[in-house]
Amino acid sequence: MKRDIRKMMALLSEANVKEQDLPFSVEKRDIEIPFISKNGTVCRRPLRIYVPETEPTPKPLVFIAHYEMPENDATLNLYLRKGWAVSTPIDFQSEYNGNLIDDDLIFNSAALSAVRKQPDIDRTRIVVSGGSAGGYMTQMLSVLHLGICCSVSFSGITNILFNMKYLQSANEHNKEILETLSADERKDFIRCLEVIPVPIIGAIFGQFTPILAKIQENSYGEIWKALSPTCMARCFTAPVLFSHFTSDLLVPIDQLTKRFTYAELDKSLPDGFRIRMSEFPLQEDLQRSMAEMLPEGDLFEHLCPPPQTSGENFKLSFDLSKRFNILVFDEGNVEAEGGHYKKMDLGSVDATAYIQAQLQKSSRETNWLTAGKLALMAERYAGKGFLIPGQAGIDDTVYGSVAMNCQEILEELSEFGELHPEELAGTLRTIMTARLDLADVLDEIQGRLLI
Repeated sequence: MKRDIRKMMALLSEANVKEQDLPFSVEKRDIEIPFISKNGTVCRRPLRIYVPETEPTPKPLVFIAHYEMPENDATLNLYLRKGWAVSTPIDFQSEYNGNLIDDDLIFNSAALSAVRKQPDIDRTRIVVSGGSAGGYMTQMLSVLHLGICCSVSFSGITNILFNMKYLQSANEHNKEILETLSADERKDFIRCLEVIPVPIIGAIFGQFTPILAKIQENSYGEIWKALSPTCMARCFTAPVLFSHFTSDLLVPIDQLTKRFTYAELDKSLPDGFRIRMSEFPLQEDLQRSMAEMLPEGDLFEHLCPPPQTSGENFKLSFDLSKRFNILVFDEGNVEAEGGHYKKMDLGSVDATAYIQAQLQKSSRETNWLTAGKLALMAERYAGKGFLIPGQAGIDDTVYGSVAMNCQEILEELSEFGELHPEELAGTLRTIMTARLDLADVLDEIQGRLLI
């Protein structure tokens, strides 16, 4: 049975206006983040830091990636009650989704670096978190940066090439119906959602078309491997928790783990609907799930039932002895009227127990260093990074410049080396042997490290 789209929108609107009162005062600190875009323009975007005035400093902080966490969000309330500061982008524009792999990545990386320098924030206890495209951003920041305490990805994209091709394929099923609508009907957003076969995908698809345009311009696999967290898993150097739903229509679970993808399609989906990675022409590495790319002995995968009571949170089970946790809620198969999950009257996914356990250890205990991460850092240091290309001759004080990249990398490696000098030295020797093209850069980094 097709869902009542107007009722769904009313539920979402009700959630958006619900007040979340705090029993204590909270400082709202707005800062401007300057960064150099890929076209060489110095851009600025705002960031807000909520700092509860009840706990001693320096405070732990949860960095919300990509999407804005509104002030009435129940999860923000939950984090602040724990005494954690929270940073979030503000004034979010839907066009940022189209820049997810470009300027938005540069901005979020710059914002994380800026937050870590706040004097009342404990830079060893910073958690990065986000959902959907924000979950993708969370993972990419975990790939790029050393020193994050842990990361939590809610329904995050792990394979950007697959997810964009999948959205394009899914939206093709909407076009025939849309072409039958009058001009006035097309202007009625709710009416469109009521009649098209895959409504939520139809609503968000246009935001991501700039990425699809880039795929059409250049489908070279190595580029999309570098932009897909699954293929960059060797660069994770802090624990990551992935939370997902079997019923996710927007970010199919197959890219995270193939263990819990339902074999048969739901009858509500149009004939010919494709949702598995194997149904798309992708290169071999891009056909593998995140679970397949993570070390098997260091991965905990768990399928759990969702809550049933209205307003109840999704509680996460996890294994702290494993660096990587994949936690999946079994809501059954994907349905045409779905989104990230089915039951919109339920509460939020609650990762506070996991975050608190990792914060108690801090990045001093949770971090390690891989050869893949060190090579990536060396490329950025040399101004040859693909994900964040260092810019020279524009403004050396702005994030995204070669000078600022060098400073960030030296700071991150120095902090790691103070506690783990043997691991740092060993990883340097390994990558110097494996990447002769980076030998001079690594020699310079080693000579400049502040340890």
